[in-house]
Amino acid sequence: MSTQRSLKRFRTNVKGISPLIATLLLIAIAVAASAVTYMWVMSMIGSQSQQAQTQVNIDSITWNVDGNTLNVTVRNIGSVDTTIETVSVRLSTQASTWYPVSVSTTIATGATAEIEWDGTGTGLTLAPSSSYVIRVTTLTGFYYEMSAVSPS
Repeated sequence: MSTQRSLKRFRTNVKGISPLIATLLLIAIAVAASAVTYMWVMSMIGSQSQQAQTQVNIDSITWNVDGNTLNVTVRNIGSVDTTIETVSVRLSTQASTWYPVSVSTTIATGATAEIEWDGTGTGLTLAPSSSYVIRVTTLTGFYYEMSAVSPS
C-alpha cells in the first residue's frame, strides 16, 4: 500500500515541457527543414538550367574507314559555351557497345568544331557500308546522337 502511494506521488510530481517551449522547438525545426529543402531545390534547378542551355548538333561526318577514324563537325546551338567530353561510336544494333574517345574541346555559342574519333585503341574497326550511331557528349551530360552509314 505504501508502494502505491509513493508511485502515485511520483507520477504527480512529473512535469513536462511547457507548451511555449514545445511550440518554439517545432517552429525552429520547421524553419531548419525549410532552409535545407530550399538549398537542395535551388542547387537542382541550377544544374538543370545549365544542362538545358547546353545543346549541340552534329553537322557532318567525314569517314576514313581505312584509317579507322571519323571527323565529326559539331555545332554549339545552345545559349552557353560548352565543352565536348567524349565522342562515341557504336554499331546501329541495339545491343552493341559504345566505343568512346575522350576529348576536351570547348565550343563557343554558335561556333563549330571538328573533332576526331580515332578508333585505333578502342576495339572497334570501322567497316565499309556499315551502319553506326555517333554520340557527342558534353561536360554537363547533354548528348546528341546521329545515325550514319560508312561509305563503301
